[in-house]
Amino acid sequence: MDLKKMTNIGVLSALSLILMITIKFPIIPTVPYLLYEAGDLPILIIAFLYGAGSAVGATLILSILMAIFVGLGGPFGAFMHFLATGTLVFVAGYIYNQNRTLKTAVYGLLLGSLAMTIIMAFANLLLTPIFYGIPRQEVLKVLVPGIIPFNIAKSFINSGLTLLIYKKLAAFLKSKGLLYSLNN
Repeated sequence: MDLKKMTNIGVLSALSLILMITIKFPIIPTVPYLLYEAGDLPILIIAFLYGAGSAVGATLILSILMAIFVGLGGPFGAFMHFLATGTLVFVAGYIYNQNRTLKTAVYGLLLGSLAMTIIMAFANLLLTPIFYGIPRQEVLKVLVPGIIPFNIAKSFINSGLTLLIYKKLAAFLKSKGLLYSLNN
């Protein structure tokens, strides 16, 4: 991995951690303990710039740092964050990097959001009872009115913001010689 790529990934990852720590709030009233945080946005940028593998690697490191600095949910929260964000950025980054167009960006983000929502619905049903001792029936009660809408909203907000800033950021990085021309 070249130095410019490592530097860009490091800066975007640091920005992700800062966003995780500073911007967090509930978005679905039925599950106020599930907090939106904007940390996925820089990771989606990494996925578009450098591919799914780099974004999933950054997600793993950030999930560990999240558990240390933010503490939300401890190791289980870090794992669930890795699962959610990792799914979103893997699918979106993989699809976009097949053919770098606005159409594939939108398609990748939509499919990534859908994949994240499905994965997190099943993960919550299977893992929340194990890690938190909450009966599966209780998790089922909040799945449709809370967990699914939360994951849809979070992924769509971050995907929309990515679409708004990605091209401008890529152009800026290219103009400063910090990014090679990758058809971005």
